[in-house]
Amino acid sequence: MIKIKRASTLLLIMLMSLSIAFSQVHPISSLLQNGLGAVESGQEEELMLPDPMSLNTAWWNYFESKKSGDLRQAVIDFIQRIDDESQKLPEESLKRELPKISHISANFFAYVALKEKSVTKKRFKFELKEHYSIGELLTIIHRERELSTELVSVREDIRDQDVQYRDITRDLNNRFVSYLETAEGSHARFLASLQVITLQTEQALLTERLRLLRENLSIIESESRELQDIKNVAITRLTYTSDELDELNDRIDNTIIRLQEANTKLLREQSQLLLLPDETVEDQAVARLRNQRVAKEKINVAILEARLDMYENERDILAILSDEEGLDVERIQKNYAERQRNLEEISFKAKDWFNQNEVERSNTNALLADIEIRGGVNENSFLAGIANDRLTLIQETSVMLQKLQTEIADSQFMGRILENQLLQFQGVLMNTINRTKSTLSYAWRNVKQLLRTPLFTVGDTPVTSISFFQFLLIVLVCWWIAFWLNRVFNRMGNKRGDDKLPAYYLAGRLTYYAIILFGFLYGLTAVGIDFTNFALVAGALAIGLGFGLQSIVNNFVSGLILLFERSIKVGDFIELQDQKSGKPLWGEVKEINVRATIITDNDNVDIVIPNSEFINTKMLNWTLKEPQRRMRYPFRVAYGTDKEIVREVVLAAAEALPHTLKGIPGRNPAVWLVDFKDYYYEFELVVWLTSRAVKRPNGIRAAYMWAIDSALRDNNIEIPVPQREHRFRQGEVLPIERVEQEILDDETFLEEAEGEPRNRQ
Repeated sequence: MIKIKRASTLLLIMLMSLSIAFSQVHPISSLLQNGLGAVESGQEEELMLPDPMSLNTAWWNYFESKKSGDLRQAVIDFIQRIDDESQKLPEESLKRELPKISHISANFFAYVALKEKSVTKKRFKFELKEHYSIGELLTIIHRERELSTELVSVREDIRDQDVQYRDITRDLNNRFVSYLETAEGSHARFLASLQVITLQTEQALLTERLRLLRENLSIIESESRELQDIKNVAITRLTYTSDELDELNDRIDNTIIRLQEANTKLLREQSQLLLLPDETVEDQAVARLRNQRVAKEKINVAILEARLDMYENERDILAILSDEEGLDVERIQKNYAERQRNLEEISFKAKDWFNQNEVERSNTNALLADIEIRGGVNENSFLAGIANDRLTLIQETSVMLQKLQTEIADSQFMGRILENQLLQFQGVLMNTINRTKSTLSYAWRNVKQLLRTPLFTVGDTPVTSISFFQFLLIVLVCWWIAFWLNRVFNRMGNKRGDDKLPAYYLAGRLTYYAIILFGFLYGLTAVGIDFTNFALVAGALAIGLGFGLQSIVNNFVSGLILLFERSIKVGDFIELQDQKSGKPLWGEVKEINVRATIITDNDNVDIVIPNSEFINTKMLNWTLKEPQRRMRYPFRVAYGTDKEIVREVVLAAAEALPHTLKGIPGRNPAVWLVDFKDYYYEFELVVWLTSRAVKRPNGIRAAYMWAIDSALRDNNIEIPVPQREHRFRQGEVLPIERVEQEILDDETFLEEAEGEPRNRQ
């Protein structure tokens, strides 16, 4: 029997575990209420009053099956049974469990009250009419907004109650398993039954609350749908009456007066805030109180502005509905767009005001807590009074912020109605055109305002975006002109030949710098900068350049010196010493720029050299005065060779090359005998090169040496190689004999060293 009981308990525990896993969808309470393994609901045993000491899984069905009149008596009988059973507990346990029994009793009677309760919500009656005024439409909108708020609140309550219901269901399942595991008839079983009954009554209360909430939600949703239909009909049936227009004009005039008074009050509060000292803690507290008053007045001004926007939208709607002749629709469109932008600014400020108000609330509460810690209100009565006044202002500001949100929502809705009326009055095409014109006009006005805003000042002259863009445009145009003029000069120089290229390059660079300088100064004049102040700025700038940009200024001035002095020109072939390798570095000058000069060597490698290097170091310019240059190529022939034949064949080879300058008196090629060496004559081929050949020294040298070698070999002229002749004096020992004698001496020494030990033996 005990084994069967344990097995049934384990089976029940497994079922309970599964129900906990799926309690989101199928809570086990439904199984308990339907009677897990119990008798059917129609049987008499299910309707018997439950016994706390022997609860089954369907014990709560007894109360659910009762009608309203019988339920109260059933509850009284069950509570009496709990009281009778509690009297069997020890006195200490009874005292400890009495609050729980009272709690169960309260839950039962609350359940009875909720069972008898139903939702009887009074609904607003809005009947369909043939014509609606704008005031009636606003009433419908306000009710719709209230219903929307109620819907959000009820749905949040239902969601919270559902979470609690699932938690209690999970806890109830666990408690019921513990109840079944206790011994029958024991005090522990009764105590466990109290926990089960408590959770079951709380679950029943949640069930009834959810029922009422869902009924309320259904009623609100139904009313909201009906109201939505009525609103849509009312929008299409708006009418115009002169009385309504007169009343609206009175409201607008009254709102304008109130807005002026609010602005005056705001200015007064701001002026008082500026006069406050900020020395002591009390002064700071008063300043923060005044700041809160200023914030409150700003919100009040925003409320009146939003309301005025709504009234003006309403007046434009009535003007369209009146269908009067000569209606300026474009003006209405433009004013509406302006009001919408103003409303967007108010909405953006409202978010900041709300955040600031919450921060002030937190700071004020922290201040009150600090005052309490430091001695209480009696010790710091002044600060405590200021803090309480601030809390009152903060609460009033919160109410005004809520009112501001309502005014913004009303104005936005009235704006949508105006948009709809404009669309019906103008048609889609004209409405789109007018809206586009209004948007572009506003954008252009904002752009002009932005362009007139000062960015910075130079001396006493404010520099706006327009003047700054004007300055940039002048400089850009001057740079563009200078750039193309410089290119024109370079092209003209290239067409006129290498002789004229440096002059045209110089003219182009000077024109380039002059136009850019003129554009810079003229741009400053157009901006309106006084050159008296600019001289001071330029002096400070010169000092800054002297310290921070000294290298750049040095190279720029060196470039100007090179251009005017013409020690190097574009197209010149120059030679420098490489400071790292010590090898000569040569190439043709391509550009002389602001900071550096670019030369290109014969390998077509561009080398950028700072301009100051040409001023401070020694430089060899091969083509400074003339483009031609004389080169010397040495060669040697053996003694005994006919010198005339050598000259004849070498000159013929040199003249055959296209690099040789010929036909110019004094610059014809020549062969010179320059020295007598140990075993050969030393000659030099002296030749004047063409201007193009001068700029290719390595390649030209290789060509001439190749031609000289070919000419000498073709004419069987010996090119000497080094020779050595050694003579020895009579009686002297030759080197080979000296080496042989040293080897013999070494062998004799070894034999003596080996024989000495034998003699000793």
